[in-house]
Amino acid sequence: MSYQDAEFFKELLAMFKMECQEHLDTMDSGLKKLAESPSDAERTETLETVFRAAHSLKGAARTVGQTDLEPIGQSLEYTFAKLKQKDIKSSIEIFNELSSLLHEIISKLSGLLTTLNEQGKLEGDKMEIMRLIDEVNNKIGLMGE
Repeated sequence: MSYQDAEFFKELLAMFKMECQEHLDTMDSGLKKLAESPSDAERTETLETVFRAAHSLKGAARTVGQTDLEPIGQSLEYTFAKLKQKDIKSSIEIFNELSSLLHEIISKLSGLLTTLNEQGKLEGDKMEIMRLIDEVNNKIGLMGE
């Protein structure tokens, strides 16, 4: 890789990290808004917003070839899609547990992004994030039962 290509890639990764952090911030603030027991319309709109942020995070990872982050984005997108299909209003206890786990996922993912080196390799642990996502999806499966 030439010096110019390496510099371009370095700049691309910096923009990618900033974009991902914006998507994580959107998800985080959306979860906080959902915890405030919004109206049905606001809840629907907020869930759509966090779903789109997860979708955009997945797309951004795919665009820069982040094959380690793309499946995490895909899993978050799937999680929010499942939440959109469930009645979270009637399962507030489960949602509070989910919210705590989702905030933890977002925090760990934000930390993971800081380990992205100049060659585009993540040096942090992705498995804990995937384990937490699985735990969230198991709890979502309990909603409405």
